[in-house]
Amino acid sequence: MARSYIKVRIAWLTIALAAGTVSAESAKERAAQAAKLFDEGRDLAKTANYQDACDRFAKSYELDAAAGTAVNFADCQEHLGKLARAWQLFEAAARQADQDHNAVRAQYARDRAHALVPRLGTVVVKIADHRLDRLTLSIGDRAIPAAAEIHERVDPGDVELVVAAPERRFATTVHVAAGATSTVDVPASSRADAPGRDHTYVVAAIALGGAGVASLLVSGLFGVDGARFYSDAFTHGQCFNTEHGNVCTPEGLQTVATAHSRENVATGFFVAGAALAAAGIGVYVLAPRHGLEVAPAASSSSAGVTLSGQF
Repeated sequence: MARSYIKVRIAWLTIALAAGTVSAESAKERAAQAAKLFDEGRDLAKTANYQDACDRFAKSYELDAAAGTAVNFADCQEHLGKLARAWQLFEAAARQADQDHNAVRAQYARDRAHALVPRLGTVVVKIADHRLDRLTLSIGDRAIPAAAEIHERVDPGDVELVVAAPERRFATTVHVAAGATSTVDVPASSRADAPGRDHTYVVAAIALGGAGVASLLVSGLFGVDGARFYSDAFTHGQCFNTEHGNVCTPEGLQTVATAHSRENVATGFFVAGAALAAAGIGVYVLAPRHGLEVAPAASSSSAGVTLSGQF
């Protein structure tokens, strides 16, 4: 038993060592590929082929998010006019350089980021909805975690902003000038403005359902009345149980006929009620949905903002 246990332990250690070796080799391969792409990007940037250079830097940065790669990638993005992305990369490079204890590179990256600020616009998004965990937010082509107030650097021009929740969507386009700040107020959700079914269909569904319920109630009343008439025929001695079947007097036959008549009416009302209730459910389920338009408030400190959309 002890030998078996030792063999199992040795097997696991062998597997773990093999996995660690493969992982280390994989990391080395990734680092080598990242370095190769970085060098190719530097060569392309020297010839002003920034489009291809940025492609190489992007792939290298994906493999190894080094501060030096971020700086070169940011410089390349700036040459292509993607200033907001360049600013983000310079900021990321500065943070990484701080972690690497490279004060010179960190300062250089921050200086480059600071120099871009006057050429960028800023979008401030204020979300009144307190249920932020269920919202998704995108500004331009960038997804951002929802928060009560967000400040985002953007390239000057028209910027699309989208806030989405499971039941509705707010979308607007904001025009932002360089050095300007534009603010967008996103209203809180409420049951009143949430998308719902068409009012006409809902009213029709309620009417059909109500008629169905009423019909079922009438069916129940006639059914109870029919059962009472049938019971009274035997209680009052108008009908008798014999070994050859039920025997009724003329009055009893009339009472039983009345009971059957009421039971037939009850059946008719029951069928009609069930059909009306089913029709009401069908109309409600198939009713088209729509959302009420909400006019969001917006202001801008130094640039006009035009908002239009539905939430």
